[in-house]
Amino acid sequence: MLKLTEKADLAVLYEADVARYRAASEDRFTRAVTKDVFTSFYATCPSIGFEQDGQPIGGIIFDGEEAHIAVLPSHHGRWALLLKPALQWLFSLKEEILVEVERDNDRCLAFMDRHGWERVRELPDDIVYRLVPQGGTRKTAYPAELPRRPRPPAMEVSSCLQTH
Repeated sequence: MLKLTEKADLAVLYEADVARYRAASEDRFTRAVTKDVFTSFYATCPSIGFEQDGQPIGGIIFDGEEAHIAVLPSHHGRWALLLKPALQWLFSLKEEILVEVERDNDRCLAFMDRHGWERVRELPDDIVYRLVPQGGTRKTAYPAELPRRPRPPAMEVSSCLQTH
């Protein structure tokens, strides 16, 4: 059974990132960022986890400006039922979210384009997308029609941006 959890398991998100870089035969990420560095840097950021049958499979971290979504490769394409409630959570933090996707991450680029999110900027290594409520072109609107939670104070959302 798929479900959201209150916090993402940061070690699992790190492993999802490592797996993607290994698949691309790039080790620059693991040379620069260890699991301890990753988990301590994002420890205070708002996050939401994805779980299947009681096991963490990925999630979303929000650093106050951008969202980082990571899912273990074994669960790519299997977590779609969590997208609407996860976006509802994300948009409760901020109504416009930027997501940088590396140019060589074909799977994520296809995902973002398939959902109709706008490409707003191209950087040397990344493409930046803008996500807004009801901003995709899919038949089903995002987020779900549930009432929105009040936005947390700005300091709570951006606290993870402090230098570590």
